[in-house]
Amino acid sequence: EEKVWNKKYAAETRQWASIRAQTLNRTVSGMMYYEKALRLLANMERLDEDTTNDLMGEKFGYIVSCQVYGQQKKDQDPKAEDIENLMHRFPHMRVAYIDSVRDIRSGQMAFYSCLVKSHSNEIQEVYRVRLPCNPILGEGKPENQNHAMIFSRGEFVQTIDMNQDGYFEEALKMRNALQEFAKRDGPMPITILGLREHIFTGSVSSLANYMALQETSFVTLGQRVLTKPLCIRLHYGHPDVFDKLFFITRGGISKSSKGINLSEDIFAGYNNAIRGGQVAFKEYIQVGKGRDVGMSQIYQFEAKLSQGAGEQSLS
Repeated sequence: EEKVWNKKYAAETRQWASIRAQTLNRTVSGMMYYEKALRLLANMERLDEDTTNDLMGEKFGYIVSCQVYGQQKKDQDPKAEDIENLMHRFPHMRVAYIDSVRDIRSGQMAFYSCLVKSHSNEIQEVYRVRLPCNPILGEGKPENQNHAMIFSRGEFVQTIDMNQDGYFEEALKMRNALQEFAKRDGPMPITILGLREHIFTGSVSSLANYMALQETSFVTLGQRVLTKPLCIRLHYGHPDVFDKLFFITRGGISKSSKGINLSEDIFAGYNNAIRGGQVAFKEYIQVGKGRDVGMSQIYQFEAKLSQGAGEQSLS
């Protein structure tokens, strides 16, 4: 017990506590299992270390879209330091954020979309893209996703919320899951691959258990029927995998108009259906997810769903 409160072990104690809650550290640690899984698969195919390291940069990249990181760094907020520690721990992790700089001559603010990484234990800027204005005009989350999309590589993008988690044994299956895009069950190409979720907060309280049961029934039984035989499954949130080339040429993966796109995920599904895409749903791979555990959180979540449904009917 003395070691827990000892300043020498403060960082380890904080890390231990954070991976037992719904935190960014837990999400990043879980998603970086994809890198470990790829290294294991490369090792099984007897690739040498240099080739494996080169392949890591080509096959997998993880971008955390944190629009307030630049402001936190200017304010010397300890949260910015914690994000930097995550980048040092996971060198293939990148952070995308929005930076604002005041022009001395004109006095106007200039906005930039920036990407940073850890190199030799220092934070290094990779890209800085000038934006015409402040990009956060509508809902925060979809604007955050769309501004970071330009920094992603590869043909497919998996969108992950901050309250999610990953598992090593599930990461091993991603290589097979991506082959689902090569299949063609019907006349249209598969452009969204839906995955199921495992709710890890069910044991917190009786209310959390109720939410876990409700969510589990939706991400298994509900979506299974919506996919087959109804063929009307859309996109209901993360951790779906997108065909990136299809979506970035058709308006992005999120709609972000204020108010009307409150349930931003479903509009990606609408967009996909209207523009000739198809949604597949597979249950052999899953991603961890934390759900609401208190009465006020559950109430707010249900209110958001009902407001979002109203806005959908208006649109």
